[in-house]
Amino acid sequence: MKSTYLPLKYLLIFFLFFSCSDAEIPIAEEDNEEQSGDDPVNDDDSTDTAKILVFTKTSGFNHNTKEESAAMVNQIATDLSFDVEVSDNASIFDDQESVNNFDVIFFTNTSGNTLNNAQRNVVEAYAAQGGHFISNHAASDAYGHSTASTVNGGGKGEWDWYAEHVTGCSVRNGPNHTVNNFGATVTIENQNTDLTKMISFPWDDNEEWYYWEGGYLNSSFTELLHVSDTGDNSYDDARMTAHYWERPDGGISFYTSMGHSKNKYSDAEFVQLMKNAFEFILDR
Repeated sequence: MKSTYLPLKYLLIFFLFFSCSDAEIPIAEEDNEEQSGDDPVNDDDSTDTAKILVFTKTSGFNHNTKEESAAMVNQIATDLSFDVEVSDNASIFDDQESVNNFDVIFFTNTSGNTLNNAQRNVVEAYAAQGGHFISNHAASDAYGHSTASTVNGGGKGEWDWYAEHVTGCSVRNGPNHTVNNFGATVTIENQNTDLTKMISFPWDDNEEWYYWEGGYLNSSFTELLHVSDTGDNSYDDARMTAHYWERPDGGISFYTSMGHSKNKYSDAEFVQLMKNAFEFILDR
């Protein structure tokens, strides 16, 4: 008769197997070292592309240069690699977060009273966090400064902050400019080569030159370009045609009175000036 007892060696194997069954078995884990630390995930999805708002709304005189302005900025955007959004609808200023996403707001030939109180507050808050402005020509015919003696209409006195911080000026009225395509000479008043590079000075140009006597000029702005005498009246004396302000809040405001006619926005010298302004701001 065979023994019913297991051989000793099998008992030992049985004992060893069950004594080890509760031990932790190492499990291979994915190497997550590349995802650790403060490095962002999906770097390829991030972008540093600047975004520009081209605002073209008018409630005063309409120069009908909206398409030409947009085409010029899109041309500059191709060279400087930024994105462009064009709008003539004031509702674009309804949302603070959306407005803050723009690196520059370009008020091009805007005129009159274009924004309500809430929208103006959004623009001021945008500036307070270092937002940048570029503006030209009729933009200085919006929200005339309350201290200007010859300025009327266009929301005069309703939003002095705009003339003080965006354009730095309010064009005078009666008269407010020379005839269109008046030949004059533009010279450099301030040696800011970032803003004047690749332009031949003296620059003989045809333009509807604005008058400032009796209007408003913010002395915080630095005069960049000067236009020569345009007539015999005191308001025809040599005067500012482009200026800028590196504001204490960290933003930059640039304005030029040039840009009356449609063909101006394809003029090589003017396009270069505007390109310089965008580059000067975006390089900050």
